[in-house]
Amino acid sequence: MTLRHRIRFYQQLAVLARAGVPLRSSLERLKDRFSGREVGILGQKINAGEPVGDAFTAAGFSPFECNLVAAGERSARLDSVYQHLADFWSRQLDMFGSITRHLYYPFIVLNLAVLVGDFIELVSSSWPVVIVHIIVSFAWLYGIGFILYTILRVSWQSEAAQAFWLRVPLIGRTFSTAYAYRWITALRIEYGAGVPMPNAAADAWRASGYAGREQLAREAEQALREGAQLSALVQGWRRLPSDWVDFIETGEISGALDAAFENLEAEAARSWKIAQDQMTQWVPKILYFLILLIVGIKILFLAMDVWQKNVGGPLNDALKQINP
Repeated sequence: MTLRHRIRFYQQLAVLARAGVPLRSSLERLKDRFSGREVGILGQKINAGEPVGDAFTAAGFSPFECNLVAAGERSARLDSVYQHLADFWSRQLDMFGSITRHLYYPFIVLNLAVLVGDFIELVSSSWPVVIVHIIVSFAWLYGIGFILYTILRVSWQSEAAQAFWLRVPLIGRTFSTAYAYRWITALRIEYGAGVPMPNAAADAWRASGYAGREQLAREAEQALREGAQLSALVQGWRRLPSDWVDFIETGEISGALDAAFENLEAEAARSWKIAQDQMTQWVPKILYFLILLIVGIKILFLAMDVWQKNVGGPLNDALKQINP
């Protein structure tokens, strides 16, 4: 299911859930509108009587979606969860679209530079040689690009690699603010629906996406059941923003944790939006600089090769004849 289809899927699920249409009937209506295996498997699992969260897991949805849906099922607020997921993926799509638009020009420049660089060889080579060099250059270019993309996708499955990427400027801030937004949203939804705090905090970690989230979920549930305050735990959870402690502590003292969680969710959404804007602004510039650097090096080596063949070589031969 593409990202656009995912957004439409959750939007329509939210509308149908608010209208009181059972999930089984909703999926029956939607299965013909969305290609892919996810909706079909999801409908089969729901018809078999499986819990909604388990059905989403079996259908291949991301852990974030599955845990958040499971939280919505326990809190009887699936319509809010569906709408939140639609909004979340819409923001992701906007960010990807903005970055992609900014990368069109550098990508075109890189391809033109490869072509121009190989065409320079016409000065000293024939057409067949130049065409072979163009094919080889583009094979290397797209081969390296595919390998890097695969490495990034595979590395993200490792929690150790995730921890590394979260420390990378721009990229790390974008993901960490997104994870914090997921965490507080799941916590707000469950706690606001009356789910006990130990369960709500554990589910928030599972839905967040942070590396080590399962261990953090178990630790949070155990500590809260033993009487620990959420604000004290948040102070020790370095993955979450440090200024959240004051908001949560104020909510505990005043008995208005619901309002504190709503304010934190709004603040987390703003922080994520700022991080997305910074990434959208700077990543294309950094890639553009790297592309220009690669192009410059390629042109330099080509110029040196042409000079050696047309000037340096004959000059050395002439000097050898003069001074045998």
